[in-house]
Amino acid sequence: MWLSGPQERSDFSARERNRDEVRIIAVTPPDMAARRAEDTRKAQQSLVGAACVEFLGIPATDAPRAREAFNTLQLGTRLNERRVEEITRHWVFIPATNDRRGAENRMTELRRQGVQELSLRPDNAISLGVFSSEEAARRFLSTVQAKGVRGAEQGPFARELRELVMLVRDPDTELVARLTVMQRDYPGSQLRAVPCPAQ
Repeated sequence: MWLSGPQERSDFSARERNRDEVRIIAVTPPDMAARRAEDTRKAQQSLVGAACVEFLGIPATDAPRAREAFNTLQLGTRLNERRVEEITRHWVFIPATNDRRGAENRMTELRRQGVQELSLRPDNAISLGVFSSEEAARRFLSTVQAKGVRGAEQGPFARELRELVMLVRDPDTELVARLTVMQRDYPGSQLRAVPCPAQ
C-alpha cells in the first residue's frame, strides 16, 4: 500500500551541476542595493511622460552590443542612432577637381615647388600630408605656403566613433523601465528626457 510504503526523499544534490566550480563573485550590501533601487525608481519617474528619451554615453567599444540590445526592443522608426565622433587625423591638401589630368599636372608643379610627398586621391584631391594633430597640419601648411604653393588647405582627415547616442521616441512606462535596466550594462551612460527633434 502506498501509505505504508517507504517515503521518497528529494535528493537535491543529485541535481547539482559543477558544484565545485560555482563561485560567489560579489555580494551587494543591502543598503547599497536599496540605494540603487531608489536611484532607478527616481530615474524612471523623471523620464515617464517624456516625448523622447536619450540614452547617451555608450562607448565605441560597446556599440555592437548596444545595437543588438536595442534591436531586441523592436522600436523600428521610434529609434534613432547618433554617432559622436572625434577627429583623429588632419591633412594638408589641394581640393578635389573634376579633371584628373589637371590634378596630375598640378602634382608636377608641386614637385617643382619642392613638395615631394604627394598622393592623388580617388576624387582627384592631392594629399600633401596626414598629421596626428591640427597644430602639426597647420605648421606644415605654413611651410608649403612659404614655398609658394597656393590653394592648399588643412582640415580633418579621419574620424573615429567615440560614443553612440540612442534616441527613443514616445517611450511608455514599460519601455522606460527597460531602458533604466539596460543602462546598468553601460557604466557612465545616462538617460535623459529631451524634446524630440523634427523628423
